[in-house]
Amino acid sequence: MNTAIKSIALCCAFLPLQTIAADTDASTTEVSSWDFSVELYGQLTNIDGSTQVGPVDAPLDLSSNDIFSKLKMGGMAHTEGLHSSGWGYSFDYAFMNLDASPADGLLHQGVFEAKGFKRYEYDFGTVDYMAGIRWWDITLDAEMGETGVDWVDYVVGVRYSKQLSQDWTFETLVDAGAGTDTKFTGQVNTGVRYAINEWSELHLAYKAVWVDYDNGNDFRPVTDKQFGYDTVTHGVVMGWNIKF
Repeated sequence: MNTAIKSIALCCAFLPLQTIAADTDASTTEVSSWDFSVELYGQLTNIDGSTQVGPVDAPLDLSSNDIFSKLKMGGMAHTEGLHSSGWGYSFDYAFMNLDASPADGLLHQGVFEAKGFKRYEYDFGTVDYMAGIRWWDITLDAEMGETGVDWVDYVVGVRYSKQLSQDWTFETLVDAGAGTDTKFTGQVNTGVRYAINEWSELHLAYKAVWVDYDNGNDFRPVTDKQFGYDTVTHGVVMGWNIKF
């Protein structure tokens, strides 16, 4: 329950901040120099890879059907702010809580991203140069009981977008990084956006996030055994983005 409460709080915490900023700007007669957006999205999630607790290395193979059949709670949200100077930020959080049996050992996966970026306009399209962090929060059902770990990875990347027509925009994002105990983490997110009106759009994409983590012995509960998480989380994404 604590994990669920923590996940919900983190997912929602950053949304009111932009609302407050928007309300403050609206109270003035000056035109805002910031543009904000909030996207609620869902993913047909698949997780492939392996986990390790102590000497036990087990495969992790969850299809979207497996996840939906065992899903207890989940949520996905993305928010951004872009200044007229071209500097901006983005936050993204996705989590799922799964039934303990049988879920191939995975009880909870949460991934939070915080990035800053600088936008440049070129003849061939728009490019955002990005840098930030990716926080993982994983809980497994092991023989010794629930075993959890969280860690932070550092990533850099680029996002390219190109206006295809009045209503359609192509967009792709690629990033890569590592951490203290992470050999590699990376993401590919590519798809299209369709403008419904001036303030909202539909987002259809395919997203894949890789991680190869091995902490040695730094996990909860305290033990001297190893924890590893080498997976790719991937699937089709569909979202509704609101701009203000």
